[in-house]
Amino acid sequence: MCAALYAIFDALTSTLRTPWGVGEFRPGIVIPVFFAIVAGPLPAAIGAGVGSFIADMVSLVPSGASTPALAAIAGAPANFLGILLVGWIYQKFRSWKGFIGGTTVGLFFGNLWAAAFVVYLLGLSSSLILGLLLFWFGTMFPFVVILVPAMLRYLRPYASKLSSRYEYPIIIEPNRKLLWAWSITIAVLVLAAMGALLVFQAGLVKSSPGAIVNLGFAQFSISGALSWELLFGVSAIAVLLVGAFVPRTAIKENASQQKVSTT
Repeated sequence: MCAALYAIFDALTSTLRTPWGVGEFRPGIVIPVFFAIVAGPLPAAIGAGVGSFIADMVSLVPSGASTPALAAIAGAPANFLGILLVGWIYQKFRSWKGFIGGTTVGLFFGNLWAAAFVVYLLGLSSSLILGLLLFWFGTMFPFVVILVPAMLRYLRPYASKLSSRYEYPIIIEPNRKLLWAWSITIAVLVLAAMGALLVFQAGLVKSSPGAIVNLGFAQFSISGALSWELLFGVSAIAVLLVGAFVPRTAIKENASQQKVSTT
């Protein structure tokens, strides 16, 4: 189920490229992250790797925007590693801290793998690793922190069918001070990543105005690429908003549980 849903969502957004043309925008990452928290690290990681490979082979390779080697060496292992880390770290803490920590670590190392092997296999400049890493991390993070807790909450009626070996999770953190500390820290890090990407992209375009990145199978203009930096700001704001509303969710959850136990 994880692989099939992830492949479908990735295929639907495969036409949205990064500012450098290689690699695409992937909000569908919320699917394997959800499964990593609900069903455990390994099944979700396998689903992420298989789903990523299927999506690339169905949408990117036929259009000339990728190759089977990129799909098998860069995409699939990166998704497997990233989601495995997300699920493993969350299971260690089973809390908001575990969710944020797992998401941060998993997305960072998973995207680092993908960026490094894309650059290596295509023979591109090693400096592009940083740009791809910051772009993928900064655009995936807001979708995960906003949508996954909501998905967990609203899919709870189907808990017995979705979760295996684990109790169905509820991501809440009643300690407001701890929650705000984590939220502000992550928001600052995301904004720092945005600043780094802006500097990196500006330097790249300035050094090679109107440059063409030759991928061997396609060419993309750097100067004509769509700017996605706004998503970094959205990411930071999203983390702060989630930090503001999670305590209220915790109060409602506790009240509901007390009502059920009283009944």
